[in-house]
Amino acid sequence: MMSMVDKQKIIQYWQVEKKSEVDISTELGISRNTVRRYLKSYSRALEQCRITGQGQPVLEEFLLTIPHYNSVNRGKRKLTPEIMQMIVDYLQENTLKRQQGKHKQVLKKIDIWELLQSSGQDIGYTVVCDYIRFKASGHHEAFIRQEYEPGENCEFDWCDIQLTIDGVERKLYLAVFTMCKSNYRYAMIFQRQDTLAFMESHIAFLDHLGGVPLRMNYDNMRIAIADFIGPHEKKPTVALLQMSTFYGFLFRFCNIYCGHEKGHVERSVEYVRRKAFARKDEFETIPRAQNYLEEICIGLNSKKLTGSKLTIGELMSEEREKLLHHPGRMECFMLQQAGVDKYATFVLGTNHYSVPDHLVEQKVDVKLFANQLKVFYKGELLGTHPRSYETGQWVITLDHYLRTLERKPGALHGSAALKQAPWQVRDIYEAVFRENARDFVELLQYCKTHQISHERLWEVYRQLLGICPGDISVDKLKALLGNDPEGIGITYPDSDIARYAREQLIEIGQILQKN
Repeated sequence: MMSMVDKQKIIQYWQVEKKSEVDISTELGISRNTVRRYLKSYSRALEQCRITGQGQPVLEEFLLTIPHYNSVNRGKRKLTPEIMQMIVDYLQENTLKRQQGKHKQVLKKIDIWELLQSSGQDIGYTVVCDYIRFKASGHHEAFIRQEYEPGENCEFDWCDIQLTIDGVERKLYLAVFTMCKSNYRYAMIFQRQDTLAFMESHIAFLDHLGGVPLRMNYDNMRIAIADFIGPHEKKPTVALLQMSTFYGFLFRFCNIYCGHEKGHVERSVEYVRRKAFARKDEFETIPRAQNYLEEICIGLNSKKLTGSKLTIGELMSEEREKLLHHPGRMECFMLQQAGVDKYATFVLGTNHYSVPDHLVEQKVDVKLFANQLKVFYKGELLGTHPRSYETGQWVITLDHYLRTLERKPGALHGSAALKQAPWQVRDIYEAVFRENARDFVELLQYCKTHQISHERLWEVYRQLLGICPGDISVDKLKALLGNDPEGIGITYPDSDIARYAREQLIEIGQILQKN
């Protein structure tokens, strides 16, 4: 915008130095039309003063008035119709998310601006805010800025998220930790907001840090507070007391309705949820959603902290030096005994979980964790299952039924065990053994006995598929897998089976040499 000094210079160059409009425009870097307009106005003021002798006030007003522009009807130079439409699309996306109950996962102004920037649009943040901002009225509370020492304070909070897992809309829960000094963030997904999830989130976070903050800060959540004693005193839960005693941290509760007293994590909960799930909320499994969340947190922690030349992760490295000693992993679980039914499963809630089929009518001990179950029989670990919070689910492991399937191979094809088997196992069955289930069970039993993973079996199958795609057999798969994968010497008697196996090995060796 042209200043009053520029206006005076235009008149001076024209009247005193006798410069042309073109020279004045070039000298001052002002549009030639602007120069012409002001010189015409000045000439009219001089003419009025000369003719009437009463134009002096008009001339003084012209010389002393700051130039101004009428921008009422001026179009937007940066905020083009294309950008406005993009912003409207993002706002409509927010509206749709609110209708779906995902109001905490909508895009904020800063997110919309970042998306516009990433798409190559040259637009300022304030311009975007001006376009989508609404006015908020009322009294705003003042807050006192806090300063923290490294490793001194950490804040924890929960929030709910709406994700689509394997095509099904699910309500899940996000446990979020934030270190107050560095603003370092860590988050985990749980299916329940219960005591086990509360404890497991802390155990995983402290393992991740490799140390323990001096103090943990909580709001008035029921999984941390057992009872309210008067208006200010709170009684902690047994779980919180166990963790604080084991790890050695202090804890503090916010005043009622004062979540801002732990403002770091209040902002982190909203920030992490929005950055992670505002644009992507569909996943095949919960573990894949957790892996995606971890990648988002790594990206957030790699950014520079406002007002610092260091990234959040680098600041956290400095904080780690001030953390309390990590005493080791605290295991938290609930233990219960369960009976095994005729389907070789035990029931937890309304869900069935499989065990090896020789344990029918026996009792097993089950350790319940937030996201998994560990099953024991007479002190020996039988295996683990992902914990299901659905209703009426059957969580089945195919290897648990191999002994029965050896006698009843025809039961394999329509079994829940096969349907829940790893995709590599299902693909090999469909491609090679669909009409010969007995051989397939023999192959799986061989893999189980020799501790061969499904990934290794798939790798060998693909290798054999490239060598002799029309003649794949159990013997050839076993030969390529090797009779001694763990390095333990195994010998076989000189029988027809052994001789046939050696012949198969010779044949496969010849095929490999040709290729």
